[in-house]
Amino acid sequence: MKRILCLLLGALLLTGCAGAQPSTEIQNETPPETEPAAQIPAVKGYDDFAAVLSAAVIDGKGNKNLSPVSVYIALAMAAEGARGQTQAELLALLGEEKAEDVRKKAEEMLEDLHISGKNSELILADSIWLGEQAGGASFHEAYLKILSDSYDAAADSVCFGTAEAGERIAAWIREKTRDKVKISEDAMQFDADTLAVLLNTIYLKDGWRMPFDKDLTEKGAFYGPDGERQAAYMRRKDRDKTIVRGEGFLRYALPLDEVGTMVFVLPDEGVALESLLDSPAKITELLTGGTGSAADVDLMVPKFGFQDRTDLEKILMSLGVQTCFTGGADFSGMTDTPAHVSRVLQESYIGVDENGVTAAAYTLIALAKGADIPVEREKVDFHLTRPFLYAIESTDGTVLFIGTVTAPDKA
Repeated sequence: MKRILCLLLGALLLTGCAGAQPSTEIQNETPPETEPAAQIPAVKGYDDFAAVLSAAVIDGKGNKNLSPVSVYIALAMAAEGARGQTQAELLALLGEEKAEDVRKKAEEMLEDLHISGKNSELILADSIWLGEQAGGASFHEAYLKILSDSYDAAADSVCFGTAEAGERIAAWIREKTRDKVKISEDAMQFDADTLAVLLNTIYLKDGWRMPFDKDLTEKGAFYGPDGERQAAYMRRKDRDKTIVRGEGFLRYALPLDEVGTMVFVLPDEGVALESLLDSPAKITELLTGGTGSAADVDLMVPKFGFQDRTDLEKILMSLGVQTCFTGGADFSGMTDTPAHVSRVLQESYIGVDENGVTAAAYTLIALAKGADIPVEREKVDFHLTRPFLYAIESTDGTVLFIGTVTAPDKA
């Protein structure tokens, strides 16, 4: 089911908004510095993208929760409005050759990854928030129509640089994630120069096909990198189930009512978790490799729940997406106003108990005016207080005089 919204905002020349305040965006004061050209990983399709991103984000040293599909769709919406090298880098990471291919994949995801039942839900939602900056900026109607038709993205306008903008966007996120994600205060602070914010949310709630008996839950020791701690373990015995053995790990999957399964990977005794996560190939092996066999499984799963935040700018740059963060970014498919990506952020929640699993996340991409990007530069004291060289050159670079000063005139 597709909602075709009337996105006349694209044809509207955005006017200045009353009450706009000076720059307040903490994350956005200085765009990420461009790193040396990264070796773009070989990505073919979503599965490769998920493995590459997971290997870059998850190191096994602490609690981490990532929704690759949310990042994928948010980047896909950005790629729709990008052109030239900016789009090429985004498409390379997304694992497709053309924007149309990414669009088709996103459409499939948004249609297939949708469950709305009494006890099970899997809901993805998209939106674009357009800035009402002074000076005016127009957004192309064709771009907004693609977001509406293919991404079912709602469009709205806000006055960035005001508290109201952050409050309205946060309210939308809370609604779509059922108020499960705790939104950081600085995440909703947007510079007055922000042109647009792209958002994807995902909400998942499902029960175990075979729920755990709460009466069997018991405390036990959990041995983590910070030492031993007590945890509440859900317990049961599963008969004649498939367990997978791989090099250095065991994998076991618990079926959910409707969404699918929740997979658990346990490193072998003496094998550090981080050693299994240091490449996309290893993560793919953990999730799909190994040899399955029938077994009676004595199951102990700790109850857990936590919030997480991942700032993705430097991670994306390390994966070859660099131009979009610079003054050379090209988002002319979205707007004629020069623009660059100023922030990419994901915040999320996951909770697991005897009844099932609840998880939610939002991914935010903020775009700001591309002109006059402030760059953090090295601060140097250039004090000629010791012998130095000098030269006088003509306008074409010809050296007219050159010399040294080792003893300047006395004052």
